[in-house]
Amino acid sequence: MSSIPYTVEDLVTFDPEPALRKLREHVPDALYAVEVLGEGFMVTEPFPLGELTGRQDVVPFDELSRSAASRVTVRAPDLTAADFHELVDRTGLHGVSYAVGWTAWLDLSPAGVSKASALEVVRQRLGVDGASTLAAGDGRNDIDMLGWAGYGIAMGDADEITRAAADYTTGSVAENGLVPVLSGLYPDSLGSRRSSDPLPDPR
Repeated sequence: MSSIPYTVEDLVTFDPEPALRKLREHVPDALYAVEVLGEGFMVTEPFPLGELTGRQDVVPFDELSRSAASRVTVRAPDLTAADFHELVDRTGLHGVSYAVGWTAWLDLSPAGVSKASALEVVRQRLGVDGASTLAAGDGRNDIDMLGWAGYGIAMGDADEITRAAADYTTGSVAENGLVPVLSGLYPDSLGSRRSSDPLPDPR
């Protein structure tokens, strides 16, 4: 029984097996994970502590690849972001969306599904004006979302490509960089911004 404290309104899945088998031919030593909604992940080997949320169940690659998935993560620390993009081009992945997060990460999702597409569904259902939306991120897998938002915020530890996709750059995650942004927008809820708190700098 799932203990997730929310209701799933939409769940889009895909068959990850063709993509996973192609990727494994090129990066056999990578770690592979398939998200199990509300529970954690099925993994081929344990991921480092803190990198995945929830329980990690180690299963054979064949079992993992045959599971319907809403998200697949590939971890290969020896590959750069450029290596991952080249790998995707070389393997000719079809029927999936992909995003390179931190240098060691490749996320696969159903074709057309991304953080931006999911937020657009929520925006339409709530009737929120697109210009009134805000999104913050620190990785390349946030680029589409930052471009989608009316107000895109890159965290200070984001790389240059991610910052370029945002409207503003604020402090790092460790510096609680989003606090001055939110307190400036919602002073009644979060308290007025102190004069010593920097506003985000335009990119």
